[in-house]
Amino acid sequence: MKFLQMKALAFAALCCCAFCARPAMAQVFRPLGPEGGDVLSFGADPGNPRHVFLGTADGHIFASEDGGEHWELRGRAGARLDSIVTAILVDPRGGGIIYASTWTRDAAAGGGVFRSGDDGRTWVAAGLAGKAVRALAFAPPAPGAEQDATLVAGALDGVYRSRDAGATWEQISPVGDPELRNVDSAAVDPANADIIYAGTFHLPWKTTDGGLHWSSIHAGMIDDSDVMSLLADRAHAGRVYASACSGIYRSDNGGEIWQKVQGIPYTARRTVEILQDPARPEIVFAATTEGLWKTADAGSTWDRITPADWSVTAMVVAAGAPDRVLIGVEQRGVMASDDGGANFHDADSGFFHRQIFSAAADATGTRGILIALVNAPDFLLDSGDAGRTWQPLGQGPAQATLGGIYASPDGWLAAVADGGLERYDAAKSAWVRIGRVSDLPPAKSAGRPEATVLRGAPVNFGAVVSGMAFARDKWYAATLDGLLESADRGANWNPVRIGALGKLPVESVWASSDGGELWVASLISIAHSVDGGANWEWIGVPPGLGVIERLEVAGGDSGGSSDSAAILMVQTYAGLFISRDAGKTWDETGHGLPEAPIQDVAASGPNFLAAMRFGGLYLSRDYGRSWRPVNGNAAEGFFSALLPAPNSTAMPGTAAAGAPAIFYAASATEGLYAIEIVPEPDLATNGDTRH
Repeated sequence: MKFLQMKALAFAALCCCAFCARPAMAQVFRPLGPEGGDVLSFGADPGNPRHVFLGTADGHIFASEDGGEHWELRGRAGARLDSIVTAILVDPRGGGIIYASTWTRDAAAGGGVFRSGDDGRTWVAAGLAGKAVRALAFAPPAPGAEQDATLVAGALDGVYRSRDAGATWEQISPVGDPELRNVDSAAVDPANADIIYAGTFHLPWKTTDGGLHWSSIHAGMIDDSDVMSLLADRAHAGRVYASACSGIYRSDNGGEIWQKVQGIPYTARRTVEILQDPARPEIVFAATTEGLWKTADAGSTWDRITPADWSVTAMVVAAGAPDRVLIGVEQRGVMASDDGGANFHDADSGFFHRQIFSAAADATGTRGILIALVNAPDFLLDSGDAGRTWQPLGQGPAQATLGGIYASPDGWLAAVADGGLERYDAAKSAWVRIGRVSDLPPAKSAGRPEATVLRGAPVNFGAVVSGMAFARDKWYAATLDGLLESADRGANWNPVRIGALGKLPVESVWASSDGGELWVASLISIAHSVDGGANWEWIGVPPGLGVIERLEVAGGDSGGSSDSAAILMVQTYAGLFISRDAGKTWDETGHGLPEAPIQDVAASGPNFLAAMRFGGLYLSRDYGRSWRPVNGNAAEGFFSALLPAPNSTAMPGTAAAGAPAIFYAASATEGLYAIEIVPEPDLATNGDTRH
């Protein structure tokens, strides 16, 4: 199985049914979990504190109507799938107006400010397109004035302001200034919109005249401090808090002099956010990489109120109740407290944002689903009830060394990235190494019986596995050292010659249920056997096919019959190539499917589902002849793996005809989905249309 490693990702209820379905395509997305994920930002509605929003590292906005106890996916701020939502602001005047700032991983090309007028369901650009906007703040309106929202934004090239709700922007910091740039945080004096603070990668700045003049304000602050958060006190004029990589600071004179806040250990001083209790201004919270800290005396003394190993990424104070605190915790998701932080509980219901980079499903349905996660406290999770519940699956291979996971008839297998196989031993609740490999059998030659050739002792299985297939009596492993087979459930492996070639690197292998028919793909070639690998036929491939990444076989499981109606799907960097006559003729990328790299493809009867390497899903209902994009918030993301659900065939002429086809889609950002493809009447009742 090929998969997309999304380890570079930065730190609802999705409706239980078709929140993103369209009648013409009739797809139903059901989130299967696991719940939780990384939170990048929160935003609260000043007019309704129970109304809270959450931003992620792929531009998605989740919303809660009950103070963060339950969540649903609302929409995406912008079209980019790698947009990091840095701030969410809710217009205090109501009307469902929300603003979000973003930056993308190629910070020089992506980001901006986005606006929603329907509580986050749909979003439009609201200026600063292409700029990495890392900070966003409201400026207070003039007393008694009826005016559009005034916004202040911090970007890599300076500070910007909009007086018309994002319709137009002006840069209010000196253009090209070598110091007042790389803005990481911003705050506006709650009583005077002309007083603006900007924290940069190198110390803070201030203007008292709306940006006409700026001054560096760092007296008392350690030089080279990256100012990550700024807070202008609502109750005490001139009091400002700043968090930097060197610690937390407070100024009581508008930033002229800073004093370092004591009481928080040096190791916990990477503080990503400072927030003040809206009703009790002496209570301030600091979200650090070593827990959440709280002061009840404006910073004179501090207490850590969470475990030290919680890295807090965002927070909301007074979310619907005076003592309700929400925090985002790296790897853990959303945590909530109803007693001011004395105790916390999970609040991930409906927040599905786990990052899956490999997945496997047992074709018989007996062992369920196994997923491998990135940036989660439990790396390998197993579900035996179709995703309703998930359990950690023992101490396995390290996340960094996992190559792929597979469902064998004897349980779960894991391929190690640098070579070898491990099997999950349920009795021991642990993963154990398996496999011994014999020497390569020599080619047959007249006058020299194979039995007389001396062989060395078997060695531990150390080949790098790129794919596996399981027949009734034999298992097969595609490796860089060639095709291997095992007749004793993985204990011992023997090389399989493919024609005259003994060590042909094999990228992919497929086997019929009885092992009589085999398909293998090497880098630029495909071979087929109908007698269990005793003899092979090389299959002609199109000149433009290029390097093969994976071969998938759909259609009849003939058990060795030479007239098998096999459909071959070959993934390459150039796109998807399909043969509906066992390799005699080929179609390059069916109508409607982009000529672009495919991450994964899966088949269930006439329904083919393809995940694009750079994001998005495409569906074909006619064996890959024509394709249409699958629309909706869930379908637009990255998918590391696609799998047909067990016993989901929906083949015309079978008992399953007319029933929905179900696929498992492993998202690289939002956990596992079950995608139900409702049959169209013409394909459910007519004959086989694969040819």
